[in-house]
Amino acid sequence: MTGVGASVRDQRRLTVALFAVAFGTQSPSPILLFYTQDLGLSATVLTAFFTVYALGLVPALLLGGPYSDRHGRKPVVVPVVAMSVLAQLALLAAAVVGEPALYVGRVLQGLTGGAVFTVGTVWMREMAGPAKGASAAMRASAAMAVGFALGPLLSGTLVQWAPWPKVLGFVVPIALLLLAFGIVRTLPETVTRPRPGRLQIGIPRGAGAGFGWYLLPCGLLVYTYAVLGLTLFPLAIVRSGFGAAIFLTGVCALIVQGSAALATGPARRLGPETSGWLAALMAAGGAGFGYLAVQPGGWPWVLPASLLCGVGEGLALTAGVTVADLLAPADRRGGLISVFYLVVYFGFTVPSIVSVTAGPAALATGVPILVLGGCALVLTVVLVGPGRAVLRRHTGSIVRSGDVTTALGELPPI
Repeated sequence: MTGVGASVRDQRRLTVALFAVAFGTQSPSPILLFYTQDLGLSATVLTAFFTVYALGLVPALLLGGPYSDRHGRKPVVVPVVAMSVLAQLALLAAAVVGEPALYVGRVLQGLTGGAVFTVGTVWMREMAGPAKGASAAMRASAAMAVGFALGPLLSGTLVQWAPWPKVLGFVVPIALLLLAFGIVRTLPETVTRPRPGRLQIGIPRGAGAGFGWYLLPCGLLVYTYAVLGLTLFPLAIVRSGFGAAIFLTGVCALIVQGSAALATGPARRLGPETSGWLAALMAAGGAGFGYLAVQPGGWPWVLPASLLCGVGEGLALTAGVTVADLLAPADRRGGLISVFYLVVYFGFTVPSIVSVTAGPAALATGVPILVLGGCALVLTVVLVGPGRAVLRRHTGSIVRSGDVTTALGELPPI
């Protein structure tokens, strides 16, 4: 049984907590680039930091959503917010321990991020009640997007120009996460009666075609391209001799997450039938500009590349979550969203795969980025054809009209 109608004050407090966790989760991105230079690590190692983050997400996504469907939102969110503080401390310890602490911190961030942002947004939606659930979830999405954008911008600025770059970038995130922990401990539970039975993990019956032809390609579009602005693009810019690459990484994260947040509104108005294939086109365009950005002296192109990749992220994520929310019954919503996010976060592994298979010489040419752009064009065809067709069969006129009132609209962290 799900309770509704928590106070507006409680909803605002949860919004603050989600902002704080988003800020803390995203802020290490420029710091990882700094450590790559400071410790003399390779391009593959930097991409591996994002890959192990995705690996940490897998158990959180498989179990967090379904567990919260059965036992409540609070038993999931409270302990993982506490764990997010430990993740920041592990990353901070890298100043002494070195590279191993970075891997530990990123795995812990994956475990916490996968749970907080899926379950936390569902929690917000249920607090507001059915009539106001979609708008409450969008407010939560906006708060997280602001955290995603401001976290790396601040840390990139501090690491680039402030003293003690291995310390100052973690002070604000740790303080915000402690605040978030204090907040979520005192919020009301919305699952008022634990549901009996086993955890239901996976795709609900009848949603297989919708997942395969729509949610799968949409999920691949979300971070496969957005994360390029935090890995392959900055590395190429560093090699070109640009002097403020760490700060530029923070700016790129700001552009990616800011444009993703702004794209959620148009995505809801356009509806999933249009937003899906349009996201694929944005990703292809971002890859094209990214190819220009990695050429000698081409670093300014990273800005429009980040913009298009961010718009594609926002369109694809909003469309995918909207469709997942429509396909799943209430007691399977967390589970299906979790499976969708498994696909979303597979995108974090793509830079590592590209870096290992292509090699440094090929990366320097930018050709692998063009190949990713071609893959985005293939996904465009899938979403225009069978993807749209399966939506019409599964969801009918609700999706075609773009008048979707049950979208969660959450933006997970990088």
